[in-house]
Amino acid sequence: MTKRLYNFFPGGGSDPGINPSFLVELKATCPQNGDVNVRLPIDRGSERVFDKQILQNIKDGFAVLESDSRLNDDIITNAIIDSYLGILNPIFGPSFEADFVESIVKMGHIGAKTGQQGHVRRVCAAFS
Repeated sequence: MTKRLYNFFPGGGSDPGINPSFLVELKATCPQNGDVNVRLPIDRGSERVFDKQILQNIKDGFAVLESDSRLNDDIITNAIIDSYLGILNPIFGPSFEADFVESIVKMGHIGAKTGQQGHVRRVCAAFS
């Protein structure tokens, strides 16, 4: 989070994808050189409910995670987000909740390698 708030570009600056009013709030909660263990709700506005509010937050620049924010930058994922937020969505559109559950079930069938077949990735950003 610190990089996104204070050093997003070489030489400093904040992520321009963050809503300006949210940026002030984030910087107050996460001051530069502050406590890195401060916890933030990922889904502002419905922290304790599983719903599509996180998608609206992403659209409006209130994404806490940079990876969530980047979903809005891509034309394909942006269109998917829009499909869940449309005015007629509750009646005619796709269900974010049902689609999310289906995707988690599919991921559960991927199968992780364990024991001698698997290994621990030491650098999370690198493919092994």
